Amino acid sequence: MLMLRVAATAVAEAAAFALVMTSEGGLPFALGLLLHVLAAVLGRAAARRRRPDLVQVESDLVLLAGVGIPLFGPLAAWALPRPPAGEAPENAHEVFSQYADHVKPVVPDHERTLFTGSYEKDMARELDVESYHEVLVHGTTDQKRSALRRLAELGEAKHFRLIRQCLVDPEHEVRLYAYSELERASRRYEEEIAQRAKELKEQAEGGEPLLAIARAYFEYAATGIHDEQMAAWYYRSAEQYAGIARRLLGDEPEPVWIQARAFGRLGDYDRAKALLHELSEAQQSLPESCLARAELAYARRDFLAARAECTRLREAGAEPPPWLSALEGKRR
Repeated sequence: MLMLRVAATAVAEAAAFALVMTSEGGLPFALGLLLHVLAAVLGRAAARRRRPDLVQVESDLVLLAGVGIPLFGPLAAWALPRPPAGEAPENAHEVFSQYADHVKPVVPDHERTLFTGSYEKDMARELDVESYHEVLVHGTTDQKRSALRRLAELGEAKHFRLIRQCLVDPEHEVRLYAYSELERASRRYEEEIAQRAKELKEQAEGGEPLLAIARAYFEYAATGIHDEQMAAWYYRSAEQYAGIARRLLGDEPEPVWIQARAFGRLGDYDRAKALLHELSEAQQSLPESCLARAELAYARRDFLAARAECTRLREAGAEPPPWLSALEGKRR
């Protein structure tokens, strides 16, 4: 059947070509054009016979090629190439469905579950081989949210510094979670400062209220909640209030400790060192004085002096903070 259609196409096109080429116009020429169109239609019929899966676009292409290319068009257009073996035609919906399946992220079978609310157990599971930093960089949104909450509950400066890093996270939700945890942690310190300010207003000439608000400002600055500039403002406020309290309280050493540590955090090591030297010999042996000198030594990268202060701190019966204890094993 296919070959009969091909033969009919060839006969019709040959007759059309002969009539068009030999006639001088008129009816023979018009008959030749009609036979040419008939040959194109027969060529498309042969193509459909050869390719039952021929789509409409390909069918139209065969017809146009037959009409547009004299003599060879109808004879060649029917032989449109077959698709490779085993390749079935796909519509647009199937193509996009396959693409969606291809780009869909694959969830591994071993993926651990999300946080359940028991933070100690959940974080121990999630962080068995990863640090908090790794979770905040590579974890899912839910993992990051729970990690941020746990870090805020731990509440040390190093934890809040990690939270602050998430303020520039690519995910909007993570940035919002980080901001919320910092704001929630700030609230307690701000309420404390507000309470101390109220007490100071009621006892404007009292040294103790001044010392209390200076302590509150210093503790807030040291949390790690703030960026460097904002923390510096709180350290300067703590130093100023402590300076006034010092004049009112006389030999009380705590205002000196707050002033010296605040100056040290602000990078003014000489003023901090001079203040500590003003303490009496007995006051310089107190654990708070040793810790203040250790902080200054560490900030100047004088690790030998910092280790010496660590020894004095232990001799005074106080436990050194972790960063200072870790320094004991370091030799430079």
